[in-house]
Amino acid sequence: MKKISFGSWIVLSLVVFAVAILSMVFISMNQRVDLVTEDYYERELQYQQQINVVERTNALGGKVSFDFTSAGLTLHFPIIDAPEKYSGVIMFFRPSDKMQDVSYRIAVDSTYTQSISTVNLSKGLWRVKISWSVGEQNFYTERPVIIQ
Repeated sequence: MKKISFGSWIVLSLVVFAVAILSMVFISMNQRVDLVTEDYYERELQYQQQINVVERTNALGGKVSFDFTSAGLTLHFPIIDAPEKYSGVIMFFRPSDKMQDVSYRIAVDSTYTQSISTVNLSKGLWRVKISWSVGEQNFYTERPVIIQ
């Protein structure tokens, strides 16, 4: 059996190290990276308006509440005005994959509720972002939801 010299061990370890680094570069270059939003800079400039909307929402007497049912998710909106004056968007935001994001128009019934089926949503963590308005007043509610 032939003994390997000290210099050969150094060269061998440098080659193994280089292969490991190149492998990590290759793997990381092939990973999909989703930004939270494509227009993040413009949204950052409008952030003070968003803070004002959130403060207005927090000042409401009631909050949007969530109930899980066998059919999906039921949202209960606070009573501010007539149901037909409610408008906006309910967005199911998937932090791990923007391709799964889903939006629904707000259509409040006479009991100020809206039911949304979660059958087509994959299991796991979602953020429900509700941008809604009643008349001229804008509101915003965000809440994490785990769909099972």
